[in-house]
Amino acid sequence: MAGLVSVRARHLAKLGARQLSTNANIAVVGGGAAGFYTAARLLSKTPDVHVDIFERLPAPYGLVRYGVAPDHPEVKNCTAKFSEVSGNARVRFFGNVDIGGSLSVSRLQEMYDGVVLAYGTSTDRRLDIPGEDGDQRHIGMVSARQFVAWYNGLPEAQNLAPDLSSHDTVVVVGH
Repeated sequence: MAGLVSVRARHLAKLGARQLSTNANIAVVGGGAAGFYTAARLLSKTPDVHVDIFERLPAPYGLVRYGVAPDHPEVKNCTAKFSEVSGNARVRFFGNVDIGGSLSVSRLQEMYDGVVLAYGTSTDRRLDIPGEDGDQRHIGMVSARQFVAWYNGLPEAQNLAPDLSSHDTVVVVGH
């Protein structure tokens, strides 16, 4: 059975590269920055490794694609590195795959020499404030994650439709 690695993403590639034998097949769950940087590190440190990246969304790059506003191109510059990784003959990308749904982690463990969990969150942190659950008395309350997902065209945010014309004040909580 394959090893399951579930430590912080920035430590995964170092850990994996030291423990891999030649011709290892690794599954990376998460097609965002953590997944692509993990794949890049594995490719650079283990010449014969093959990496399959699995992503719930149809397209790769996670927050870089869906969570960064288009007017911040400097943040999106890492896509050049991600394109380099995805262009490597030892890497395959599988989009629209729901790990834990259509494919289980235990099945990945049977199929691969190692499994790296490098995915982010797809939910908001609750603040327990009025309007958070769509209370009609507090129209216009939208989480930043939802708003940027809608702004960037994330498929699951297509029905958000915030009314941007009836508000002249914006309050941002957090960073």
